[in-house]
Amino acid sequence: MFLCYIDESGDEQALRTKNDPPVLVLGGLVVEESQSRGLIWDFLQLKKKYNPALAAKDAQLSDVIAFEIKGANLRADIRSDSRRRRRRAFGILDDVISLLDSHNVSLIAEVHVKGQKVLNRWIYSDCVASLAEKFDVQLRAASTTGLVVLDARTKAKNVPSVQRITTKRFKSGANAYTHLAESPVFGHSDAHVVLQIVDIVVWALVFPMACAGFCLCLLDNAHPSSEYLHVRERYGQKLRLLEYRYLDRDGSRVGGVRVHDHMNRQPTLALFEDVPFRISS
Repeated sequence: MFLCYIDESGDEQALRTKNDPPVLVLGGLVVEESQSRGLIWDFLQLKKKYNPALAAKDAQLSDVIAFEIKGANLRADIRSDSRRRRRRAFGILDDVISLLDSHNVSLIAEVHVKGQKVLNRWIYSDCVASLAEKFDVQLRAASTTGLVVLDARTKAKNVPSVQRITTKRFKSGANAYTHLAESPVFGHSDAHVVLQIVDIVVWALVFPMACAGFCLCLLDNAHPSSEYLHVRERYGQKLRLLEYRYLDRDGSRVGGVRVHDHMNRQPTLALFEDVPFRISS
């Protein structure tokens, strides 16, 4: 059995003020159930490494599990003037990438770069459905079943996120998501450790790399930073190696991370490396 944990960074709102995030990222980490326990234990040790208080003799396992290294804080540390904070942030990200690689974790993601038009009001559920489709292809290739765990928001936001998937699974004559054991369920990061890892990947890696690749032209927005170019340079190729990619019916390579650039129509590759600006027709 495989498990797919999904978290998001950014929001669906239009760009109205300088503090509005210019991208919406939904990312998922897929781990085989037999690997998940080792991944979690290794991540708990990573927490202790960078937070010595958690390694104290009187520290409770429940406290170690509940303590979170937030991707948003790492992102702030990367932009900090403090060398110590930047060094610690990159150390954590280096170790997280190593953990994902050693436990055969794969990455899927949907990234929307905001443009002049407002994003579709159902964009979040569209992204969840797209990630579920990618995950289902991976399950089919492995001849196994899987479960999607979404980082919980509010009930009003949770239900629409999976309603389409549930409907398609049981619609008469449908053959969608045949390898999902259940429609996506919801978890909380302080109780589900892998959701904490996804938070780091989405908030401290994919989001800043998207800002570096697609949004540096937004001079009046608070989120893009030239410091994020270092994130892309350091981790771009490593994240590409974690992608789960496959051939569609037309023989094209799809899956993995997909970027929808509604601003300048640049290719997904710009998320991972520097590419010449392409003038769209």
